[in-house]
Amino acid sequence: MNLKTLIFITKRLVLSPKDKGIVHTISVISLIGVAVGSFAMVVVLSVFNGFTDVAKKMLEKNNPPLIVESAKGKQFDSSLLFDIANSEKQFTVSPVIKTTAMVSVGNQRTVVTLMGIDETYFQFNALDTCITNGKSVFDVRDSLFCLMGVNQAAVLGLNRGAEKMNIPVKLTVPASDSEDALILEDRLSSVNVFYQASYQTHTDIDEGTVFISSGKARQLLNMADNSCNSVYILPKSSADINQIKMLLENGLGDAYNVKTILEQEPIYFRIVKSEKLAVYIILAFIIFIASINIISAVIILHIQKKKMNKILRTIGMRQKDLRKIYFSYGMTINISGCLAGIVSGLLLCLLQQHFGLIKLAQDAFVVDAFPIKIFFRDIISVLAVVILIGFLLINSVVSRIKEKD
Repeated sequence: MNLKTLIFITKRLVLSPKDKGIVHTISVISLIGVAVGSFAMVVVLSVFNGFTDVAKKMLEKNNPPLIVESAKGKQFDSSLLFDIANSEKQFTVSPVIKTTAMVSVGNQRTVVTLMGIDETYFQFNALDTCITNGKSVFDVRDSLFCLMGVNQAAVLGLNRGAEKMNIPVKLTVPASDSEDALILEDRLSSVNVFYQASYQTHTDIDEGTVFISSGKARQLLNMADNSCNSVYILPKSSADINQIKMLLENGLGDAYNVKTILEQEPIYFRIVKSEKLAVYIILAFIIFIASINIISAVIILHIQKKKMNKILRTIGMRQKDLRKIYFSYGMTINISGCLAGIVSGLLLCLLQQHFGLIKLAQDAFVVDAFPIKIFFRDIISVLAVVILIGFLLINSVVSRIKEKD
């Protein structure tokens, strides 16, 4: 039997105006079930992508596009990265020294995350454009430079105008060579800086973070020149982040780890992936249940069409050709439902993207409406899983059609 004949017979079985009985009803229910499942998969996966994209944009305020860390130990020499950056000219590097320290201003003391930075640091998060109190222009290379979040400044009593009073800010960390020291003061290393400004970004770094010059941080921690804890990689406008990551991994070897924004937050990344996979499996199971109705429709249709089967066998049609007809009938319902669900899901997603039809609770989230981001790979995965489920179920039934049937 050629393809043209197969299409003609399948079309007659699906669209025949005379056959509006139980088979037609079950077929419509099956089609709607598959369509609803496909629709749900497209919408839910797109919403997951949307929330992931929102979270990624929030992480971009605190995390660099790429970060390089030592796979062994906390410190490393950044000279090799500067050499790669100068030769490739696709990115700039910003060495960062990060540690936990105690900050003291008068009688006020608290534990903070201390960041030693240079002038390139502001290229990725533009903290210098978020200044609320203090100097609007300052030199990061100044050894007495000190910048902190507005909330952290308030905790230490550094209110508006404090930058004009040359108030000393004392930073203290455990000394690196203090294991044999008997006096408490000998076990600590301290430096003094002066508060210059505070910023407000409405993110986590507004609290518990103090920035000083990298030179002063090395002095405090007794680190060698060019030593750092991590290096922020800042791609230039035309550079591709994935390409730069591969370039760095090949150039640095196994001694270093190169991480993207999501890889810098592994717990969040794993949670998002596992939740998305769990929802995908649950919706795939719902589609599996809906596809069982297609089996019922195929079985009942085969029973109703015994006379047609005999006629087709009489004119020379083989058993495998009959199986192709019923298989084609079932797959037509399956694919039609899948395409209808995908198209309607994409339509809703596009409307939500442009008009924000479904709103979130006010002041509860950083976005007003459910965020949507459509990935082509998700559409392909929905299409693939629906067709695969339909193929396996329908084929398992059609293959049981026997000669005497």
